[in-house]
Amino acid sequence: MMTEYINIDLITLILSAILLVFALTTPFLNGFFRRPKGVTAALGNDEADEAEKADEPDGAEESEESDGSDKSEEPEKPLPPVSIILTPHENGRELEENLPLYLDQDYPSDYEVVVVVWKGDAETEDVLKRFADQPRLYTTYIPDSSRYMSRKKLAITLGIKAAKHEWIMMTDAECRPNTRKWLATMAAMCSDDKQMVIGYTAYDDETPAYRRFERLHTAHYLIREDLCSTPYRHNGSNLLFRKSMFIEQDGYRGNLKYIRGEYDFLVNKYANRTNTALQLAPDSWLTEQAPTEKQWRNKHLFYMESRQHMMRTWRHRLPFNIDQCAMHLNYVLIIAAAAYSIVTQRWLLTADAAIALVLTVMLRLSICKKSLRLYREDISSWSIIPYELGIVWHQLGYMLKYRKADKYDFISHKI
Repeated sequence: MMTEYINIDLITLILSAILLVFALTTPFLNGFFRRPKGVTAALGNDEADEAEKADEPDGAEESEESDGSDKSEEPEKPLPPVSIILTPHENGRELEENLPLYLDQDYPSDYEVVVVVWKGDAETEDVLKRFADQPRLYTTYIPDSSRYMSRKKLAITLGIKAAKHEWIMMTDAECRPNTRKWLATMAAMCSDDKQMVIGYTAYDDETPAYRRFERLHTAHYLIREDLCSTPYRHNGSNLLFRKSMFIEQDGYRGNLKYIRGEYDFLVNKYANRTNTALQLAPDSWLTEQAPTEKQWRNKHLFYMESRQHMMRTWRHRLPFNIDQCAMHLNYVLIIAAAAYSIVTQRWLLTADAAIALVLTVMLRLSICKKSLRLYREDISSWSIIPYELGIVWHQLGYMLKYRKADKYDFISHKI
């Protein structure tokens, strides 16, 4: 009697096997899952530290304590002098809120804050007048006559040339250091064989959850490249590099006409497998204020222009494209199998489709929630699956807007 209600045939068995294989494998084709070794420890996760200690052989702690050395007495590496570059433009309020945090860093070596101002930006000039008595603050201006180049990149270039120190910390007025140890934690990665240090930037809690999720999703792909291959770009505002490297290799030459992409082009041009360090310790984080709708849209549109002119774009995009295709194909197979099984009354296949869906959702939630906890992001579990599915569709929407846009909107060379 059971065979009248449960139709078990070769087609059912094959489709069920395919569903289960996809459900058990595609969640691991995921930027959140490909977390390089060492990232968890760098983020200061206590649970991970305890797990690593549990894996150590018995007596390991005793041998470390009895080897006759006292690591606490080893002299700390001196930190290099640093110049922080800020290039505010019509955001004097943000500068007034965050500038004191940059001027009040707990840093054992010399550092300065160089602010490059657009001529005529009265609000920013008024803010700087109120901080004129700060000995660490230095101000310079962009000339009104500059043409045929990105004024943002020009401001950065002028700030770097005006800086008196070899190491340059580039960030934005919309960002604030999480702690007074921010600069020291970033500079701790500086060494003779390094030319650049990449840090992490998070959006503040006022930012819609999807935007925080998307930034972290993108950051996972970039962090893996930073650690395991050649860095491609930087999607934050937390970048430390050598002035001599920038000057000797002609700075932004080759992409000055592109209005934005100042962090992306720097990393893409100068970073390689050996000269770049990544700092993820929470003390090194910056927090960026919630972007407006226009800022969020422009960030995506200008990146679509910038990536046309950067190296290694195809290689960078390949893992993301594979992951998205695998994820969507898995859901399509589940839906198609469920519909087919209902029409043909293959109820075992219906049950397998339901099991495959549950496995997919549970695995993807588990993988994603672990990363969210590591980066202190509080995003509802109910939102994760829609957010993952929505990323590629949001990008397709921006791609359509980019294709319809006037390409002269992305460069400073106007007809």
